[in-house]
Amino acid sequence: MTTVIEPERRQNPPTRHRRPAFDKKSLPARYTGQMLYFMGAALIAGAVVHYPIDPSLYAIICGVGAVVFLLGTIVNEFVLADERPAVGQAFSLVAFSLLLSFGVGMVGGGIQHFEQFPERSAWMTPIGLLMSYVAFVAKDSKGRWRHLVSPFAAVVVVISALTWLGMITLAGAIGSGGGHDHGSTTGTPAKPDQAPAESAPPSKAPAEPAQDGHSHSH
Repeated sequence: MTTVIEPERRQNPPTRHRRPAFDKKSLPARYTGQMLYFMGAALIAGAVVHYPIDPSLYAIICGVGAVVFLLGTIVNEFVLADERPAVGQAFSLVAFSLLLSFGVGMVGGGIQHFEQFPERSAWMTPIGLLMSYVAFVAKDSKGRWRHLVSPFAAVVVVISALTWLGMITLAGAIGSGGGHDHGSTTGTPAKPDQAPAESAPPSKAPAEPAQDGHSHSH
């Protein structure tokens, strides 16, 4: 009588709970990417406008804004994107994203602080508009250099020229008065009032006429 040997049964290891994969399309991920974009542009906008007031301070703020904007570019274009760009395309993407951040910052800062810095904002706003369009064409995956000579590019140039003309006219009317300086002016302490002049000593009574010893009686 032959004995049938049953094959050894292998027990499957208990399944472990896997962590859910990172959702690139989730609301927190998209919020983080957009928040970095707008926060970086806002910091650059304020720093570009207020730079003459305190160059060392606002240069640091501008640098921080540029770093924040670049982080937003990395999050949106590399982490959250479905396809990551090549190495050469990645460098141009970062460079033109930085240029785009300065263009957007110049437009936003020039409009926001036009009343305080009219002449500076008059040339900063149209230049930022042109800079932002060129940077976006170079940065966008569907952008081509022919878009810089397209009808839409002509519209951007016309809007920039009209913006400069209108703002420089208003700047001449507003003048430089009424601007806020954020404590940059150095006030001159008021001179103390001069002490009242010392009163002159009282004048002496006129001396009585001296008698000359001659009698005028008749």
